[in-house]
Amino acid sequence: MAKWPKDSPGTWYSHYKRGSLLSYVDAEGNPIGVVQMTFLRLLSAAARQNMTYNCYQSVAWHDQDQDNYDKAIRFLGSNDEEMSYDNNPYIRALVDGCALKKGYEKTVLEINTPKVEQVPFVDIMFNDFGGSTQKFGFEVGPVCFIG
Repeated sequence: MAKWPKDSPGTWYSHYKRGSLLSYVDAEGNPIGVVQMTFLRLLSAAARQNMTYNCYQSVAWHDQDQDNYDKAIRFLGSNDEEMSYDNNPYIRALVDGCALKKGYEKTVLEINTPKVEQVPFVDIMFNDFGGSTQKFGFEVGPVCFIG
């Protein structure tokens, strides 16, 4: 986890000083090619991917104090579609420990979508950090394409 002092909330991770677009590899560590990803999508009826947000006094999805989703993480899909709580019913919190903004916690978000072109995520926007005590880190899970 880090404080990310040189970066700003509401900015795509790829624009962070230490950030980049997200990339994916196979089980042997080789980059997944565009052709392979296209065929996986063509042969699938749905897809699933998750992301774990590790937080310290930082909201990832639901802000329990304000009872809103104004600081919810945003995802950029492979199809350049921006997705979050306000526009994508396929994203849900499996665990939302960061909602209370107290101590070290985690939030696990999952997209389970019939719109297979939305995954994998290529960028992420975090919206609640920069305070003197706030920290966060994240892990992006693999994509599971479903028959």
